Amino acid sequence: MQFDDFRRVVTCFADRVDDVAAHRGELLVQIRDETINVKLHQRPDGLLVEELDERMPAARWIINRLARIPLLADRICSYVSPPTAFVPPSGRLLLNPNESTSAGDHSCDDTEQALTEVLSRRPAGTTSVLYLTSDAGEGKTSLINRVAVRQAEAYRAKQTDWLLVPVPLGGRTFLRFDDVVVSALVNRLRFQLLYYDAFLELVRLGVLVPAFDGFEEMIVESTSGEALSALGGLVGRLRSAGTVLVAARKAYFDYPNFGSHARLFDSIGSKSEVAFGRLSLNRWDHQTFAKYATERRIHDPSRLYTSVSDRLGETHPILTRAVLVKRLLDVATEGDDLPALLARIGQDERDYFRDFVSSIVEREAVKWQDRSGDGSGALLTTDEHHELLSMLAREMWLSATDELGIDLLTLAVDMFAEDKNPTVARQIQERIKQHALLTVTRMGRTTLVFDHEDFRVFYLGRALGCALVNGDTGAVRSLLDKAGLPGSAVAEAASFVRHSDTMLESVLALLQTLADEALFASFERENCGALAMCLLDREVGPYEIRNMSFPTAALRGRHLDRVTASRSYFHATGLTGATLHGCSFRDCHFERFDVDGSETVSDTTLDEACHVDSVVRMGKNDEDPITWFDPANIQRCLRTSGFDFKDREDAQAAGGAELEFDDDLIVVQRFLRTFLRATGLNEMTIRQRLGVKANHFFKDLLPPLSQAGVVQEVQYEGHGNQRRFRLSVPMTQIEEAMSASHGEFKRFLREL
Repeated sequence: MQFDDFRRVVTCFADRVDDVAAHRGELLVQIRDETINVKLHQRPDGLLVEELDERMPAARWIINRLARIPLLADRICSYVSPPTAFVPPSGRLLLNPNESTSAGDHSCDDTEQALTEVLSRRPAGTTSVLYLTSDAGEGKTSLINRVAVRQAEAYRAKQTDWLLVPVPLGGRTFLRFDDVVVSALVNRLRFQLLYYDAFLELVRLGVLVPAFDGFEEMIVESTSGEALSALGGLVGRLRSAGTVLVAARKAYFDYPNFGSHARLFDSIGSKSEVAFGRLSLNRWDHQTFAKYATERRIHDPSRLYTSVSDRLGETHPILTRAVLVKRLLDVATEGDDLPALLARIGQDERDYFRDFVSSIVEREAVKWQDRSGDGSGALLTTDEHHELLSMLAREMWLSATDELGIDLLTLAVDMFAEDKNPTVARQIQERIKQHALLTVTRMGRTTLVFDHEDFRVFYLGRALGCALVNGDTGAVRSLLDKAGLPGSAVAEAASFVRHSDTMLESVLALLQTLADEALFASFERENCGALAMCLLDREVGPYEIRNMSFPTAALRGRHLDRVTASRSYFHATGLTGATLHGCSFRDCHFERFDVDGSETVSDTTLDEACHVDSVVRMGKNDEDPITWFDPANIQRCLRTSGFDFKDREDAQAAGGAELEFDDDLIVVQRFLRTFLRATGLNEMTIRQRLGVKANHFFKDLLPPLSQAGVVQEVQYEGHGNQRRFRLSVPMTQIEEAMSASHGEFKRFLREL
């Protein structure tokens, strides 16, 4: 480390810039009411710091003396709690393009080992971003906590030189990385010695690797994009150094169009070197189930697996999602009637989670017995258990957190038990802390959280469904206006309505009233659209909805029959597995349709006032998707899927044959998509991606792209003799030029 870098890093630890003075080989700095005076010695291999007659390299002095990283390792071991029984699932690893020229991923049997190895690489001159992906409840958080504690233990034993710092993001409706990082350090780990700027410098040094857990609402193609901009800003501030882990259900580069990536790339900046990789977790199979059951000391795991799979099937979430397997084994170890539980689950594929949670609550209701002298029987009925948990989830949602302090918990329980006698209320206060679906944490302060995020979201949906059934407009509005609801909460709210005696028409009327009164860009309007779409799924119309905003993937997998949507806005949506019959869209705006041929569309019209920005025709096998922007090809593509364009001239007659992308633009699109996983690429990586088209690209297409300022050659600093390239225009500009190209490479260049 050189002197200028040393002074910059030390300044980040000081309370004020003026508290740092360095001259004539001495450093005087005031940090946390402590005055530090050291001598500095420049050596050929870097700067040395002398304090109390002891000399050490400047980087090590910062790590041990200023940052107190050994203390942080102790705090991680003390306050991060991985599951006692842990079996790493298998997965698939997609390395960033700088580490592998292969365009595909490869399997890995031990994701814990794979994750540790990839994060340990920390390549110089590049910010590495690794996505850890899986569906909800499949072990992302458990894996992060496990690796974090293992690394902290290894650090204390001087077997490694870096730490993984878990930074949970769940329950927050708006993200500022400085807030959540400091909150995780101070509130969760009780470590008060780092400012955010100092934390970033330690990430750049490779000492800390932040693990941002719970990125689901941020990766999705939302309206605001604050989350992706925040991630881009963070990566940009790392200035081509450090490693970051992001846990989400889907990596951002899995989205098919350039517009989805513009906010992230444009906020990173054109000078930073960033590379992206992905480790995706597989769902559990028989082997993983048996290993975990053995860890839980279950007798004859194979027999248990067979009894469940015979009833529900081997692919049922009860056997493949880690959070549900844990609960299943809880039932098995307590000797309850497992056949009765299995008989209840699986009657409706949309309600298996609801049935599963209800069975846990019913068992809990039996355990909660009134122990007062003047009472007998259960403290609470099953419905009261659901009501209490729904109240807690609602308070967490409205407070924008995933935990409740004991003071707020006491207040919530008092409000719930205000019509009960004081003796029963006191028992509820005590027993709620031992509820099967809740857990008490003592990370700095005693708080109560749901045992898993899925349970909190489930009861949030139940609270919303109850408010819809009761027609409580104020309660519904407060829940809808807070933030975009998780998809599983919307599904549970719709399920609650379906299982009630309430007429669907009355609930839709309530949502329609709220949508009509809401502002165009409000969460309320978008949540009304999500609920309406979920409620109408598999219902037989006619139904009509208007003035709603529908979230991403609103039509994906839906079965709509005679539904009319008017004056509404649809964010990007796929049609995979969708069935639309007798539907009508009037004066609606669609950001994007993704079509892959699996949709079934009949007697469904888009009137002349509807506007579709683009259509992505998903590629087959190894083919890249093709995005259409011009109205003629959009109309042709949607007609092929089964849509009818009411009151519009037939596209075939109006424009002749379909205008396919010319071969050159297809090659250029494939080249540009390669940059979605790295801001800079070597020639060999590009050749591997383009295959047989590589020579044509470098000879005929790269020169005009360079002349148009799309791509530039930069200095290659690796081994061997090859070139290195990076984009030199914003991704937004590429998206706009592509939309105006009408499938022609020459026109694409002119637009740029």
